[in-house]
Amino acid sequence: MALHEITVSVGGGRELYRAGLAALITSLPGLRVVPLDKTPPPQVLVWNAQTEADELPSVTLDTAILLLTETAGFESLPETVTGLLSRNEPPAVLGIAIRQVARGEQYLSPSLAIAILQKSESKPSLTESQKSIIESLTDREREILELLAQGLSNKTIAARLYLSVRTVEGHLANIYSQLGVHSRIEAMLVAAKIPKSIGTIVR
Repeated sequence: MALHEITVSVGGGRELYRAGLAALITSLPGLRVVPLDKTPPPQVLVWNAQTEADELPSVTLDTAILLLTETAGFESLPETVTGLLSRNEPPAVLGIAIRQVARGEQYLSPSLAIAILQKSESKPSLTESQKSIIESLTDREREILELLAQGLSNKTIAARLYLSVRTVEGHLANIYSQLGVHSRIEAMLVAAKIPKSIGTIVR
């Protein structure tokens, strides 16, 4: 195995599509396709999402999930999903996205980012109740919310704030509960609407 090689598993969709995707990933430098049940687990799972109702497999915290999709409608996603990649992207971008999520960062295709922003802009500004909730968050919770809005993963946020990943997850669960949201993307959409008058915590 080559040094710094990233292990990748492929799932979701039809078998023929998975085989083609696995062959493509194998052709990209520094990437190696392995079974999902391999020990140690793969660093990245590339999942071909058909609908938002697709049931994703359970993975460990060591495996990041990169979702292949054609829609920006996925607002209720588990924390293990750290990348959304449009199927319309060229093969080289797939390699970039895999490497990025393997580093503990998030990846969002520009076309999907634009669609999500447009969806955010089409929704009303924060309600007074939401503003009040955000102002009532602790400084640590607001730090985490701001870093979340920057597209950072739980692992990266934890390293940035010298916390454990479990601690970050606990703070996020509390933030989601208070904001009345159920996913990372929903929280990011709320965070994107925070007015400057509320101020920032992250330095």
